[in-house]
Amino acid sequence: MLFRKNISSSSVDPNQSELDTEPFESQNSPKGPGMPEAMAWFLGAWGVHVLGLALTAGVMVGFFVSVGISWNDLIVLEFLDSHQLTLLAGEQFCFVTVALLAAWLRLRGNLGHRLSSRPLPWLHLFLLSCIVIPLSTFCGQIHLWGMHGWEWLLQSYPQFKAIDSLQAMDVMESLAGSSPLWALLLVIAVAPALGEELIFRGVIGRGLIARRGVVVGILITSFLFAIAHVHPVHALAVFPMGLVLHYVYYTTRSFWAPLFVHFCNNAWAVLLVTQSQTAPQPETALSFSALLTALLTLAVFLAFLWQTRVHYIRQDGSVWMPEKWSLELPLEAPLRISFASLPILLAFGGLVPFLGFLIAITAQL
Repeated sequence: MLFRKNISSSSVDPNQSELDTEPFESQNSPKGPGMPEAMAWFLGAWGVHVLGLALTAGVMVGFFVSVGISWNDLIVLEFLDSHQLTLLAGEQFCFVTVALLAAWLRLRGNLGHRLSSRPLPWLHLFLLSCIVIPLSTFCGQIHLWGMHGWEWLLQSYPQFKAIDSLQAMDVMESLAGSSPLWALLLVIAVAPALGEELIFRGVIGRGLIARRGVVVGILITSFLFAIAHVHPVHALAVFPMGLVLHYVYYTTRSFWAPLFVHFCNNAWAVLLVTQSQTAPQPETALSFSALLTALLTLAVFLAFLWQTRVHYIRQDGSVWMPEKWSLELPLEAPLRISFASLPILLAFGGLVPFLGFLIAITAQL
């Protein structure tokens, strides 16, 4: 069966998964960073990126010089420019390694339990998969509209042109023509998704939501997540992505949910850029009908996720509810996990607007 049976607050499904019975943090212990520490984490993440890039470049240049080639700044720069993927891979390796270690230390070990890394059921995996393309499409349109405004701004303030060198999409396009797909997916999809989710959803978001409430906490964390992408237009497009990643984390109560959506979004972007290298096409705005059906599909499956959101069930069959809406795990154990059922015809019926979106896109080509 794809979908589990709905349960009431007075009964427990024997197929429900039981949470780890390891003791939770005490009520008086910190639940994550406050605002000052969150800013330190944000700046520290950027510092690790810079350090990782510098270390990788140093190792590469050291090898470059050790093989007997004469030192020359221009040659070194050309060498590094021709090995962008290696530089990026080294940077991401350092970032993910440090993020894992720092998160483990800050959350006092046992990341799987602290972050609620329970496996996703097939129902939620299906619903999450259905939001990836509509969400990526919507964010892509924001990016396209933002670039039009950015180009207009550059006409009045050409000194901002230097910021374009930090545009991640341009870096991806430069790598797509000369790098294997598996390497691009590993460096651009897997590593950033893992490292950024650990930092922004696992640590920063966990603390800010617990301390400032769900709305303010998610907004601040999503803003930090957006500006971490540096380029103003990219940040504008990424902000709604951050909101959705928090939403899927809350509804599924599993760290794998935002990690999965983040990875799929990045992988989809890689595939689109790779395809554009083989069959170049001018980037055009979606038609109103295509954008409307994409937003409708996104709204439908986000609503399905809310309908099937996870609840914690006590041993007596009652539903555990936190004192305030948050992403925190319950502070009592053992508990069981349950989520409402969703009729299979209704779930697949949500694909109707998505099919309309594909038809509208096809008609636009």
